[in-house]
Amino acid sequence: MDMAFYNNELAKNIRVERAKLKISQLKLAEMADISLDTVNMIERGVGNPRFSTIVAIANALNVDLNTLLLLK
Repeated sequence: MDMAFYNNELAKNIRVERAKLKISQLKLAEMADISLDTVNMIERGVGNPRFSTIVAIANALNVDLNTLLLLK
């Protein structure tokens, strides 16, 4: 499997968890202390986010890191 596949799975998992909380990308960006552009790019599966950024998003969403990284 290539990196694009994993990025798309990460994107999907973040969107699902964000939807559960009923928060916007902007609110998630604020909660994770990252830019809106970064959240948008990650949710579109573009680029390769830093591990620290994924951790910040998991913390902001109040989910275990595995929830975002596991393939479903």
